[in-house]
Amino acid sequence: MRASSWTRRMRTCLWIVMCIACASAAPARDRGTDGQFSERRSRHFLLLQDVDIDDYTGVDGSRKFERDVLAVLEHAYDQVRDVLGIAPDASVRVVVYDAGVYDREFSGLFGFRSAGFWDGAIHVRAGVRVDARLVGTLHHEYVHAALEALGGRGRFPAWLNEGLAEYFERPFGFRGLASGEVGQLRRQVAAGAWIPLEALSGTGFARLGGHSAALAYLQAFAIVDLLVRLGGEQSLERLCERVARSGDVRRSIKRTYRRDLEDLEAELIASLG
Repeated sequence: MRASSWTRRMRTCLWIVMCIACASAAPARDRGTDGQFSERRSRHFLLLQDVDIDDYTGVDGSRKFERDVLAVLEHAYDQVRDVLGIAPDASVRVVVYDAGVYDREFSGLFGFRSAGFWDGAIHVRAGVRVDARLVGTLHHEYVHAALEALGGRGRFPAWLNEGLAEYFERPFGFRGLASGEVGQLRRQVAAGAWIPLEALSGTGFARLGGHSAALAYLQAFAIVDLLVRLGGEQSLERLCERVARSGDVRRSIKRTYRRDLEDLEAELIASLG
């Protein structure tokens, strides 16, 4: 899942929409949560778009919107394949809802305002165009889809699942912790508000309140950022393969980074200064 409050960090995401995905020329109709959905496919995705979006984009605008969404998804597929070595065999189903429909149907699932989630399909809250917020959400939720395709549901602890999703959500070149984020984490440590890594090892952050969720997502990203600094992006592929194969996160961390999980957390806190 993804907390919409983090989308302001996506400073330069729009460069991602640099190519148009190959999609079928004539969309079909399907039934969905709010009635009619427009269907379009690309090589690796099946996109269902709430036709209510046509009310403010129009037919031509809607078709461009669909093509751009699929282009972003295909870019996310390429990045995850290249870095994590994960390429799901089956098409990933993606449902894009009118913002009002999404809020009405799904707001009760989370303790914070959600922009999207994965539950066997990617569900996202749409705007009127493919902007930085939507780009980040699509990348984030696709990582959850890819990890589940690799290891099955519940195989990856929340801190790793969400941390990787946060990592790929950010555009290439902006994936490290910003100075303001380091300061925020440092203040949380000083205030005794740090959430222990073990407490972030469940299946997700859905029931956390807004402030706690924001901190949990940031801590999860910070841990993945540390893993990259320790072993490079290539180490993430080895870690994911080991977790998917064994289900033993602690042993997988130890084999990949020569550190216990507690040592990893202590190293992260120490690195904040």
